[in-house]
Amino acid sequence: MNGPGRRRALEGAAVAAAFAAVVAVAGVWLALDRRPPEWDHANHLQRAVECAQDLARGDVRTIIARSSFYPPVVPCLAGVAYALAPSDAAAAQSVVLAFLGLGMAAVYALGRHLAGGTAGVAAALAFGTAPFVVFSAVRFQLDLPLAAMVALALALLLRTEDFGRRGAALALGLVLGLGMLTKPPFAAYLLPPLAWSLARARTRRARGHAALVALVAGALAVPWYGPRLLGLGAQIANRSFKQAAESGYPETLSATALRFYPEWFATQFGVVAVLLFCVGLVVAARRRQGWLLAALLVPFAVLELIQNKNLRYTLPLLPVAAVLAGLGLEALRGRLRAAAATALVVGAAVQLGATAFAIPGGVTLPLLGRPIAPESPPMRTDWHHRDVMAAIARDSRGAPATVSVVPNHNFFSVSNFRYYGLRDGLPLVFTRAWDEEPVGVDYMILKTGDVGPEWTAARPRRIAARLADPSFARVFPVIGEWRLPDGSTASVRARRLVDPPPVAPATVARAVEAALRRRLHAVAREIEGLDVRLVHDAGILRGRIERLELSAVSALVGEFTRRGAALLRVHDLRFVVEDLRVNPWGALEGRLDLLDGRVIRMERGTILEADLRAFLGGLKAFRRASLALEPGALALTLRQPGPDVAARVRVLPAADRPFALLADRVRVGGVPVPGPLVDWVVRNYDPTPRMRELPIPVAVGRIAVAPGAIRVSTAP
Repeated sequence: MNGPGRRRALEGAAVAAAFAAVVAVAGVWLALDRRPPEWDHANHLQRAVECAQDLARGDVRTIIARSSFYPPVVPCLAGVAYALAPSDAAAAQSVVLAFLGLGMAAVYALGRHLAGGTAGVAAALAFGTAPFVVFSAVRFQLDLPLAAMVALALALLLRTEDFGRRGAALALGLVLGLGMLTKPPFAAYLLPPLAWSLARARTRRARGHAALVALVAGALAVPWYGPRLLGLGAQIANRSFKQAAESGYPETLSATALRFYPEWFATQFGVVAVLLFCVGLVVAARRRQGWLLAALLVPFAVLELIQNKNLRYTLPLLPVAAVLAGLGLEALRGRLRAAAATALVVGAAVQLGATAFAIPGGVTLPLLGRPIAPESPPMRTDWHHRDVMAAIARDSRGAPATVSVVPNHNFFSVSNFRYYGLRDGLPLVFTRAWDEEPVGVDYMILKTGDVGPEWTAARPRRIAARLADPSFARVFPVIGEWRLPDGSTASVRARRLVDPPPVAPATVARAVEAALRRRLHAVAREIEGLDVRLVHDAGILRGRIERLELSAVSALVGEFTRRGAALLRVHDLRFVVEDLRVNPWGALEGRLDLLDGRVIRMERGTILEADLRAFLGGLKAFRRASLALEPGALALTLRQPGPDVAARVRVLPAADRPFALLADRVRVGGVPVPGPLVDWVVRNYDPTPRMRELPIPVAVGRIAVAPGAIRVSTAP
C-alpha cells in the first residue's frame, strides 16, 4: 500500500475505533438501564412496532398515513430490526447507532475534503463523542439520525462540485429525499449550502444536474409530504411558538432566549471541541469558506428566532461545528497541535464517562455554571408498568378496555404505557387524562407527587380533587397500588359500582333528570320545548339507563364553558343515548357524572343556512370562509393566507364515524386540483376522521343538504 493509501487506511481505522468506543459505552449503558422510554422516545418506539406490523402485512398505505408530522424512515428501519430480533432496546438503538456510524463517516469525509485527513479524523471524533451526541445515542429519537443525514448530504453536495458531477448528483438527490423522510426540519439545515452551490452552478449541464437532484428527492419525499403539505406549516409554527409559550419558554428575542444555545454549547459539544471550533471559525472566515459558514450560521440564526429551544434542534449543526473544530486543529502547528489533539482524545474519554455514567459527575464549567456533559447514568429502578398492566388485565379478564393515564410524568405517562401495551399485544386502549368527565374510561392509572410538567399538571390535579369526593371515588375503587422510585404512589382504579344507593329506582331517575337539565346549561342555551325521557329499570341503581331521549324545538348549542366558542342554532332537535351509564350517588347529590354509553344517535335536526354561516364564522379556521347550500352539497370557499381553497362537499354516511365528507371540484388559488390529489388538500380541513376517537360512538340519521337548510331525519 502506498503512502497516501496507508494514511487513509489509518485515518479510517481511527474513526472506526472512536465509533467502536461509543458503541461499547452505549452497549454497556443499554444493558444496565431500565428506565421507561420518555414521551417522544416512547412514541417513536410505538411507531416502530406499528411499522413492523404494517410491513408484515405489506400495508404501505398505512405506513405513509400513520403520522401527521414524523416521517417513517427511522421508525420503519427500527421496525425491520424489531421483526428480525424482537427487543425494544436492541432493535431501536441498533438503528440509532448505525446512523451515528454513518454520521461519523460522513463528517470525516467532509472534514477530509475541506481541510485534510487530520481535520477529518478530529471532526469525526469531536462529533461522535460530543456529550449530547452520546446522550442521544442511547435514546430512540430522530435527531441523531437527522444529524447523520445532514452530514451525509453535505459531504455528497461537495462531491457534486457545484452540481458538475452527475453520479454524485444522483446520490445527493437520493440522500436529500431520505433526509426529508427522516424529519421535516432537514430542509432548514440543507437549504443554505444548496443555494450557495446552486448559485455557483454556471453551466447548463450543472443546472440540469441540479434539476435531477430535485426530481429524485421529490420523487422520494412527495408521497409522504404531499398529503400533509398544506397542514405542515401550521404544525411547525405551533411547535415553534404556540406550544413553546404554553410550556413557559421565554420570548424569542429576550436575552434569556438568545443566550440559551451559546450557554449550553460547551455542554452539548465538549469543551475542547468548542475551543477548536472557535479557532476553526476564524480560519474559515479568513479563508472565505462561505459555503461552510452558511451551512452553520444560517440555520443557527433560524433556530435562534424560534421560541421553542432544545439542544435536540441544534444537534444537526454539530457535524458542521465538528468540521470547523477539525479545521481549527489543522490550523495549529507543532506542539500546540499535538497538545490539542491529545486534549481532544482525553476530552472525548471524559465526555463518554460523564455523559453515560456520571464519571466524573457534578463537574461544572467556570463562569457558565453549566455541567460539562448532560449526565445520564443508567437507572436500575422499576416503575411497575408491567405490574400495573397485569393488574388491569386480570381485572378485565383479558377483555378490551379503555385506560386513562392521568399523570404526564416522563417515566409514567400515556406515551410509555401505550407503547408497552402495543408491544405486549394487550387489548387495552390508553388515553390521556380525561377532561370534564371520565366518559368511556374503564380504568384510571394515577400517581401522587410529581405528575409532569407544570403546563400539563392542572388536569391531573383536578382529577385528584374529583376523586377526593367519596360519592365519585366509590364508582372507581382502587384495585392496586405500587411504590414508585421517586417516592410517589401509583394506583389503578376500576369503574364499578358495588354498593348501589338504598333508594327507589324512581328517586334516582328523578335525580338524574334534574341533574341533566342543569348540566345542559353548559352545552345548550335558549332551549325551547325541552323534553327529557328516561327508560330504565332497577339497573339505574347501579347507574345503567337503558335509553335517554332528549328533544327540543330549538336550541343554541356549543361549549359555553369556553370563552369565544362557536355556537350553532339547531331546530327540531332529537338525541337518543342507548345504554347510558351515570354515577347514581353523584346524581343524588345533584351532580351528573357521565361514565359511558353504547351509542349516541342524532335522529332529527335542522340547521338553517344562515345559522351554519354564523357557526363557521365562530371557528378560527373558517372565519373568512364563504358557504352556500346546494342540492345535495355544500359549496365552500376558504380564504386564507396563501392560495384560497374552494370545493363542493357532499355529506355521506359512514360506518366508523358520524358521517364522512366527499369533496369534488376542488380548486387551490383558482387552479383545479386533479382527482388523485384532492385528498392531499381536503384532509387538512376535514374534521370527521378525528370523530373516530369519540369516547362514545355517535351516529347521525339521514343527512339531506338543500338550499336553505341541512336536515337530519330517520326517514330512508
